[in-house]
Amino acid sequence: MSDNFWEKKLDKNEQSTSAENEKPSSNPTKPVTQLGRAKIRVTLADFPVSEWDSDNDAGEIVNWYNYNTIEGNEKTVAQFKSISGIKNINSNADAQKLLDSVIAKLEEEGCTEWEMPHNHIDLHPHPFAGLVGGWFFTIIWCSVSLLATILIGSPIIADLGTSDWEPVDGIITDSGVDQSTDGEGGTTYCLWVEYQYVVDNVTYDGDVISYSKDNSCDSWTDLDTADEKYPVGKNITVYVDPNVPDEAVLQAGLSGVSFFLCCFLVFPLIGIVLFFSMSRKTIGFIRNLW
Repeated sequence: MSDNFWEKKLDKNEQSTSAENEKPSSNPTKPVTQLGRAKIRVTLADFPVSEWDSDNDAGEIVNWYNYNTIEGNEKTVAQFKSISGIKNINSNADAQKLLDSVIAKLEEEGCTEWEMPHNHIDLHPHPFAGLVGGWFFTIIWCSVSLLATILIGSPIIADLGTSDWEPVDGIITDSGVDQSTDGEGGTTYCLWVEYQYVVDNVTYDGDVISYSKDNSCDSWTDLDTADEKYPVGKNITVYVDPNVPDEAVLQAGLSGVSFFLCCFLVFPLIGIVLFFSMSRKTIGFIRNLW
């Protein structure tokens, strides 16, 4: 046999072997692949917020999620706060937890394309300047409110202190309503009452209705006839300080409190709210510095 025969045989064997290698195996080993998810790279600095200290700031993150979500169901700040396990947004750390939850949700949905937040931080004032301005306003408001509380609150407290005064018989000796007109044509009415009462056979004169209503003046139209409630000679009950008999009022305790003056007490309450709000913002600002 010639050498060509063996060469042809070898060529056929090589071709056969090559063809077998190219055939898929009956038990192929599939490569293990990890289902990759696009990593969303967004940070707090990408949002138009200079100080993370409120739910309004958190709304920037949630609105960004709602814009990019592919599920179609918008979520609220409260839902993401629950997911991230935070109660309030008081610092960068709280905001970061919220952002991490939002990013994890988008990646879980399979979001591969997203719009970056629109950052226009230059529209926001510097947080330190805002704190200085806020504290200046708060100190002025609280100082004025404290002065008003002392001036207005003292008569109210005095009225409440008359609740245990002793009632005695008395009589109206005189009463009236003084009228005055301001430059704009408005009329103010001021009620005054004088009365007498007896304690331990001693006659005393009094002219106080209550401490917060003393020299009560107002522009109410029904006050111009208020003296009709206290006609001369009318028998009345007078409430007397048991320790100081010459101190007396016609209306004791809560009944003597002028609720018109109580309306002004809302201003110190606003001052308290401002103080705690600014304290919270200051603590958040300090935390952000860390």
